[in-house]
Amino acid sequence: MENFASGDVKTAQLLLNSLCFVSESMFRQELTLRIRTVLADGLVETPAALYSVQSYDPPGVMFHDHVVPVVSSARSMGSELVVQNVIGAVQRSLVPCVKIWDAPELGILRQRQVRSLAFVSDQAGSGRECEEYARTWLRNKTIRSWKSLQLVKFYLVLFSASEAGLRRLRSSGLYDEIWVVRHGMDFASAQWSDTERNRIRALCEKYARRDGEGLGWEGSQGLAVFEHTVPNNLPAILRQRKGPSRRSGGWASFFQHRTAPPELMKELVGYVPAHDRARGLRALGQQRLAHAGEARTHYHRGARNLAEILGHLAAGRRHAEQLARSVSLSVPTAEEVIVQMRSWGLIDARNRLTDAGWTELRAAKAKPRRVVQRLQGSEDPYYPDSLRESRWP
Repeated sequence: MENFASGDVKTAQLLLNSLCFVSESMFRQELTLRIRTVLADGLVETPAALYSVQSYDPPGVMFHDHVVPVVSSARSMGSELVVQNVIGAVQRSLVPCVKIWDAPELGILRQRQVRSLAFVSDQAGSGRECEEYARTWLRNKTIRSWKSLQLVKFYLVLFSASEAGLRRLRSSGLYDEIWVVRHGMDFASAQWSDTERNRIRALCEKYARRDGEGLGWEGSQGLAVFEHTVPNNLPAILRQRKGPSRRSGGWASFFQHRTAPPELMKELVGYVPAHDRARGLRALGQQRLAHAGEARTHYHRGARNLAEILGHLAAGRRHAEQLARSVSLSVPTAEEVIVQMRSWGLIDARNRLTDAGWTELRAAKAKPRRVVQRLQGSEDPYYPDSLRESRWP
C-alpha cells in the first residue's frame, strides 16, 4: 500500500480484495471434468484431437515442414504446460471409449480422419490469443481446405473467460462451439458499484508505468490469479517493477516477474471474494427480494440461493454463463441448476419463468405475515371506561 497516495489506499485495497486465487488442483479438476464431459457426452464429433493453445513468435508458424504442429517449446509458460498435462490425462482416461489423440501431426489427422480439433486454454481475457491460435491453424492450406469443406470443426474449452473475451471469440466465427468453466473473474463481474469501478480503473491508469497498459493486456481488466502463473491481463500495478515515473522511486510489486511467491500463494490460494447476494439483487432492482432473504423460498431441494437465481432469470439472464457470473457459480453448476429447475417446472425450455416460477418468486418477495398474540384471559372483573352511543333512534 506504500506505493499509493493516502487518498488512493482504500481503492487499492478494494482491488486486492477482489482478486480470485485459483489453486492448481481446482484448475486441473474442473478443467479435466469439463473436457471429459464435452468429449464423453458426444458434444464434439469424434475422432478428435486435443491441443493446448499457445502464442507464437513469429506469428503464423504452426507446422514444422508443414507436417508436425508446434505443441510446446522451452519458452512455454506454466499454464500451457499444465494444460498439456491435463490433456494427456484426459486422453488416457477416455481411451478406448472415445477416439481422441493428444496433439497428433498432420499425417495422422488425415489417416485417422479426425473430425474435431479441440483447443484448450486456461483463460481468455481479451480473447486475442485464442483467436490468433485458430487463425494460425487456418494458414495451413490443408487445414483451411478441411474447415471450408466442413470436414473438420474447431472447438475451444476454457477454464475462465471474460465477457469481452468470449464475445470477441464468438463473433470471430472461428470456433464452432466454446465451453467455459468459470465466466467472469474480471472488472465487469466484480460486485462493485459504478463509482467503485470507475475509481479502480482510474487508479490502475494513474499508477501504471506505461500508458495504455494500466488495465492489463489489451485492457482486459482481469482479476484471476492462478497458482501456476500470473496472467498478463491483470492490472499493471500488480505486476510492474517500476513506478509510473522516474521520480516515483521504488515500486513494491505484488507479483514480481509474473510469478506469485510461494509463501503468498500458501496463504491466499483458494481465496475468492465473498458473494453478496443482496447487493447483486439490488443492482437488478429487486429490492424486496434482496431484503426478503432465502427463508421464504419453497423449493429448497438442494438448490442453493434459488430465490436469487429466479430473480436473475426474471431479469433476462437466462444463459448458463450469464447466470453463473451473476451468482458466482461455475458454468457446469449453473447448467445443472437450469436442468433441475426445468424438472421442477419453474422455467421452460427457453429458461423463461413459468407460472409456477413466477408464483415462487412472488412468494419469496412477500412480506412475512405478522401474527398478533391473542388476548390473555383474566378472572378479574372488567369495568368499561366508556359506552358507545346507540345508533338507533
